[in-house]
Amino acid sequence: MKDILGVPVEPLSFAKAKERITKFLTDGGYHMITPINPEKIVRSLKDEKLKKILTFSDLLLPDGYGVIWAGRILGIKIPERITGVDMFESLLDYCNEKSLKVYFLGAREETLKEMIEKIKKKYPNLNISGYHNGYFDEPSSIVKEIGEKGVDFLFVAMGSPKQEYFIYDNFDKLKAKVSMGVGGSFDVFAGKVKRAPKLIRRMGLEWLFRFILQPRKRFPRILLLFKFAYLVLKERVSLGKG
Repeated sequence: MKDILGVPVEPLSFAKAKERITKFLTDGGYHMITPINPEKIVRSLKDEKLKKILTFSDLLLPDGYGVIWAGRILGIKIPERITGVDMFESLLDYCNEKSLKVYFLGAREETLKEMIEKIKKKYPNLNISGYHNGYFDEPSSIVKEIGEKGVDFLFVAMGSPKQEYFIYDNFDKLKAKVSMGVGGSFDVFAGKVKRAPKLIRRMGLEWLFRFILQPRKRFPRILLLFKFAYLVLKERVSLGKG
């Protein structure tokens, strides 16, 4: 399998990725889905545990235009960007159609409850097995609760790499057919965070939109983007493509 800075990349369209995920529900195993962006890839270069988790994941979603760009530079044709929030909502549609069991973990209590209320209205057939905010010191009781529910989907929104660590460290005990880290998706769904307009997203400038809204928070991530670009171009030269 081809890779970007050591992180495996499978060039799938949104539809094919969703199809792969839904098929995981019927094979009798547990699976981990992880959206990746330039920031996560750069962090994995120094974070051995995160790098191991990215390799461990059953499917990595190219969440971030930078990943698409890097693929193009390195000769990997990635069909399209697959954001965590878009896949999250698409999977909720699927779960609603099939009345599947879902557990939501993450965000602040107020945000979580607002999201749950909106989800109940939009997806009346969804089987919500439970939910818990993302602020806790001891995960054992939460892990036990989720494991006892036997859920089809576990969505974890605690930010990276915390959400990846949680899923990986408790993978077998969670007993979820599909576990997926979804970053700030709960905040978006609850209306706490505004997404960039579709045109901005299509242009690959959502990172700039977020930076304008949250310059202090986003500045360190912008620096990582430049580092990512440098490393990708360096990799291209080493591969004899430059």
